[in-house]
Amino acid sequence: MEYNYKGITGESIELLCLNRFNDSKPFYEEHKEELKQGITIPMRQMVLDLSDVLYDIDDKMFLNPVRAVSRIHRDTRGNRSKIKYRENMWTFFRRYKKDYPQAPFYYFEFYPNRFGYGLVFWLWRPTHFQYVHQVILENPKRFMNAVKACADAGFEFSCTDFYKTDRYPDAPKELKPFLAAKNMAFSYDCYDMERLKSTALIDEMRLAFDIARPMYEIFIEAHERMMKDGVIKPED
Repeated sequence: MEYNYKGITGESIELLCLNRFNDSKPFYEEHKEELKQGITIPMRQMVLDLSDVLYDIDDKMFLNPVRAVSRIHRDTRGNRSKIKYRENMWTFFRRYKKDYPQAPFYYFEFYPNRFGYGLVFWLWRPTHFQYVHQVILENPKRFMNAVKACADAGFEFSCTDFYKTDRYPDAPKELKPFLAAKNMAFSYDCYDMERLKSTALIDEMRLAFDIARPMYEIFIEAHERMMKDGVIKPED
């Protein structure tokens, strides 16, 4: 299959890091086109190359290549760090955030020394994650099959915040780590930066995202219940 993606080279990543190190508008303006061609455009190409699989997973996905990719220039308003430029970049594959705030999403990101991709569900109010717990408890077998699918996709489970007390003491043991979670990520990380140059990366992401589809469906079901109950509301 022929892809749009032309790869991200080590030289482009090095320039992105130099731009971050200089933190200078004159430096950025001097190298703006190089950064666009070497970093921003390949990531937009990635969105195009994944869009058919992602639309098949969820036909409400908002996959505008320009809007989906992070900007090199940071918005420093209200941020403790006043550094203007990034050395890491990402793209989120998700529903339109104003119509579907806090929706679960697939992602791709890279840093100077590593890259990764996966599936994430974060909420502004961790207590709302009980909706995910409810879906898990209603059909534990479905959920554990989805966990296995994520493992088959090469993803590992992680969570940045857990409940300290057991909120579901009668739940099966294998569900405990997930029922204690206030957010969830199933992700893959790699330190072989040479792989960013090849379209083989697109092939593996297409396959991984599709294999992890059962977990995305669980997340989106919980999110839709939150929307229905008015726990999460569309932005004006």
